[in-house]
Amino acid sequence: MTISLKLDDSDRERIERQLASGRFADASAVVSAGLELLEELGGARDHWLDVEVPARFADAEANPDRLISGDEMFARLEARHHSRQSDR
Repeated sequence: MTISLKLDDSDRERIERQLASGRFADASAVVSAGLELLEELGGARDHWLDVEVPARFADAEANPDRLISGDEMFARLEARHHSRQSDR
């Protein structure tokens, strides 16, 4: 099957970079790899939404003592950020 695509300059340059890397034989192989990656990411997202999120909610309901407030979460994130900034 032949499909014709119109690419903007940015997409064309991405394909050309992949071809120049030597990893792909032609533009079709680059597009195929991109489509496979999209399917993998979609599957991972679906798994996360269908399995991981409900499991986390069930864990939170079963162990409410392990939960922290939004203020505490942001304080921890801010402290981590400042720590990483000072390490530079």
